[in-house]
Amino acid sequence: MTLSSVSVKKGTALLSITIFCWTVLTSVIQGQILGVVFLALVLWSLYPDRHLVSSIIIIVLLAYFQASISIEDFIASLLSTYGGSGLWIIISGFILAKGMETSGLAQRIALWIVSSLGGNPENIVLSVAIANIAVAPLSPSTTAKAFLLLPICTALIESFDVERGASSFGTAIMLMAMAANNICSTAFLTATVPNPISAGYIQDYSGLNIGWLGWLRMALPLTLLLLGISWIICVSFFKPEVIANDESLNRINNLMLNMGYLSRSEKIVSVLFALALLLWITDGLHGYNAGIVSLGLSLLLFLPKIGVIKVGGFAGDVPWGSISLFAASMYLAKAVSKWRALDPLASFVFNTLNLSDLHPLVFVSLVVLISMFLHVVFTSTTVYATVMVPLVISLAQLQVIEPILIALPIAYLTPIAVILPVNTIPNIVFHSSGYFNQKQIIVYGTIISAVSVLVVLLIGLPYWRFIGFL
Repeated sequence: MTLSSVSVKKGTALLSITIFCWTVLTSVIQGQILGVVFLALVLWSLYPDRHLVSSIIIIVLLAYFQASISIEDFIASLLSTYGGSGLWIIISGFILAKGMETSGLAQRIALWIVSSLGGNPENIVLSVAIANIAVAPLSPSTTAKAFLLLPICTALIESFDVERGASSFGTAIMLMAMAANNICSTAFLTATVPNPISAGYIQDYSGLNIGWLGWLRMALPLTLLLLGISWIICVSFFKPEVIANDESLNRINNLMLNMGYLSRSEKIVSVLFALALLLWITDGLHGYNAGIVSLGLSLLLFLPKIGVIKVGGFAGDVPWGSISLFAASMYLAKAVSKWRALDPLASFVFNTLNLSDLHPLVFVSLVVLISMFLHVVFTSTTVYATVMVPLVISLAQLQVIEPILIALPIAYLTPIAVILPVNTIPNIVFHSSGYFNQKQIIVYGTIISAVSVLVVLLIGLPYWRFIGFL
């Protein structure tokens, strides 16, 4: 980072703090929360490597302004069923994901999918997409899943002896892995942190309680369709120049053979994850706190006789920043919902652009399209969900249409941030491999973003009405 960029960052942070102080000192509670939202957006965007500190600051400010919930409500939410137990599910997801990584089970699943589709280059690109959908529900961290799949993708590319940065096959593999990481996160409530945040907003504003199974019904068909379309676009734009040969096929098969037989640790992790997944899926049926129970299951991985994860080694790997960001975002979302803090901003946008003159269908389409491409100004989909979902809901209410009509499309599209490398950390991870450049991701990401909007508007809305969500 250059000296000038550091100065700009510090100057922006100082200006933001000044605006925040002026806002909270001259406003009532609604304006104070809006000031906290603004400060959170700036801090989380400028300092993505300091989410722990900035999130603690946001939580303290919310407590100081008494903007979110009381201590009694806080304790009750931690002990309630899914609506308030998202934090426990996220934490248990991180632990189970570490068990998947340590035992090698996640790598085995991905490699089995890759090796089973043979050595045809276009099939290999497809296998990367399928591997992403297979590992998507294993962890709420898209970054962890990116680091899991990156070495597998690299090994697949290297098996064909292509030159880094000069191979359309290498470009297709890495771009597909990046796009699939985003797209597959839409399918499962626990696949990425923004999903439960969006679900919370939807419940607060519309009363629709979307549990794990409900989210799956809502999202999975669209995700599979969008994943298939993204693969077709990928291999059409970046048609693999390599052909299958015996040597490359042997290298791919050896990736799987080197894993050996299913280990004891892998069996333990698979059983515990299956039980946790069953709890999440049936959350609306059994009445237990799925988050706390799945956390208890995940903690079994630390027991000495099981020995999958060592406490000492795990403590340093815990993504405290991501967990604190989720917690801060949840409480910020509660404050925004309770005090309707973004309503003044929505009114300003609504009146300035004369949106009341638009037909409802045109209004919905325009808001969804603009919101999708506003991903380019965010460096975190969690922050995007915290700000954009309540904002578009407020716009819908001003237009006097059902908030859910806009909330569902935005909630579904929130994880798909594929236009720039800096939009998400996983994008940066795959871009840093050197197999595609910024121009290629912008072209491919822009097309995928536009296609995603069309899929949601033309197929998603009718489908969601058919299953009773609208």
